[in-house]
Amino acid sequence: MANKYGIVTGASRGLGKACAEELAREGFDVIITYEHNADKALEVKAEYEKEFGVRIEAYKLSQQSEAEVIEFRKWAEQNFGTNLQVLINNAGVYASQPTEEFVVADFDRLIDVNVKGVFYMVRHFVDLMIANHFGKIINMCSAAGLRAAPGSCGYSASKFAVRGMTQAQAIDLGKYNIQVNAIAPGSHKTDMFFGFQKANPKLCEERTKGNPLQRVGEVTEMCHLVKYFLASDFITGQVVSPNGGTTMV
Repeated sequence: MANKYGIVTGASRGLGKACAEELAREGFDVIITYEHNADKALEVKAEYEKEFGVRIEAYKLSQQSEAEVIEFRKWAEQNFGTNLQVLINNAGVYASQPTEEFVVADFDRLIDVNVKGVFYMVRHFVDLMIANHFGKIINMCSAAGLRAAPGSCGYSASKFAVRGMTQAQAIDLGKYNIQVNAIAPGSHKTDMFFGFQKANPKLCEERTKGNPLQRVGEVTEMCHLVKYFLASDFITGQVVSPNGGTTMV
């Protein structure tokens, strides 16, 4: 299929950037979205276009707004066509607070971005994949979506929801030859991790040393999982969790 492209939300840095890198390496044109980091998104665009010789475009998107997602859908088809093969829903937000102190506005934002945002993206882009009778959707979950941790009331709620949504989407969309899977990372060397490390270094060290591999993941490790999901045509509704064994102990 000519002019194949993929979309990676929240790809101006961190895990999203690594996912976009793998798509570009595999020869996809890529739309990366960002909400605040325009400069970083443009750096990603320039870097990957030069390195991989594909087309990269950066699009400002607040995925918690259905109206913005609908406008993005129109823009994508007008500028990239209908051959959307891969959608990686990476964009998300994080908050850690004890249940009894959790700020309601922070909880609402977690649900709006992490849950509704993923739903809106799939809901308004999947028709392109249905028309092509082909597509791969990867939803970014979290190890906190497999097992809760202290202070994760809101974040775990949002990521448990993503895990359930992934399975339901896989069931509904399988008849269209669309695979839906999730990646549930543990701690990786992202801005989110370093922010947590700065805010609570003792707890961060305890969690890091508490997994069997006793380290956090490298961002580049996302490339291997994306490559696997691209290569396999008989896996759907699954959650792969690169977390150093955190959820075993």
